[in-house]
Amino acid sequence: MSELGARLKQARQEKGYSLEDLQEITKIQKRYLAAIEEGKFGIMPGTFYVRAFIKQYAEAVGLDADEMLAMYKAEAPEPPLTSEASGMTAPAMRRTSMRRAGKTAEAMPKVILALFIVVAIGIVWFLKANQASNTEPAEEIAETESTVQVQQVGPEENGEGAPTEDGEADKEEPAEKEEPAEKEAEKETEKAEQPEEPEAPKATLAVDRSEGENTFYNLAGTDKATVTLTGKGRSWITVTDNTGKQYFSKSLETGQTETIEAQGVQWLRFRIGYVPGVEIAVNGNPLTYAIPGAERVTQNIIIQIGSVQ
Repeated sequence: MSELGARLKQARQEKGYSLEDLQEITKIQKRYLAAIEEGKFGIMPGTFYVRAFIKQYAEAVGLDADEMLAMYKAEAPEPPLTSEASGMTAPAMRRTSMRRAGKTAEAMPKVILALFIVVAIGIVWFLKANQASNTEPAEEIAETESTVQVQQVGPEENGEGAPTEDGEADKEEPAEKEEPAEKEAEKETEKAEQPEEPEAPKATLAVDRSEGENTFYNLAGTDKATVTLTGKGRSWITVTDNTGKQYFSKSLETGQTETIEAQGVQWLRFRIGYVPGVEIAVNGNPLTYAIPGAERVTQNIIIQIGSVQ
């Protein structure tokens, strides 16, 4: 077993993780996790995957990923040169370079011709668009002038009532103007007589208790929970409720936000692999971890909905 594998295995055991637990958190196959601990990097699909798996393993058990990658670089053997690469002579390399340069030179006239065609099409389109924009205002003015009509304003539109046969005009207007004032007074009386509706109780969130890596919170005054998760560092999160429903199970990246809405359930459980990398807000209010992330990196947050404090 290499020094890198020993460090990772010791950190995993200190966290109390089995290889199956780590497989669920990182989504890396168990055989690859075991190969990393034993230093058997040859069974990996490639060097890129080796580095990616070591980084995920280190972050899941709370180790510095950069330090673990540096140890891997120091321990990993240098890839051997193939016979084809080592046996290539300088003249052969020069011939290969000359062939590539010849292909590039052959393609250049075609590229220049294509660019010339694109530029010509762009110039033609610009000239047509400019010509169309110059003619449109004149057509709009002609259409506007042809549709203008002069309207005569009659005495009714000037606010003057038409005279009656007796020569009296609109004597009943004062009575009509008084009606809106009476209606406004009636509306104000009705508003004053209506009882005020009692305010709905406000939802509150409080810590109930902590047991090991489990912390219980009571969300009182509501049967609906809207939980927002904001990534401040890479962390694996699994969200379930008392009915067994799984809302999601994936890695939350830095700057990424996920929202969980639940109603009519007894509790929500958040399995967080790296607590310092996740901020939680419940119904718009930030949740304060009862156990600091520096003391326990992996925690279970259980929010009991509708609990009476």
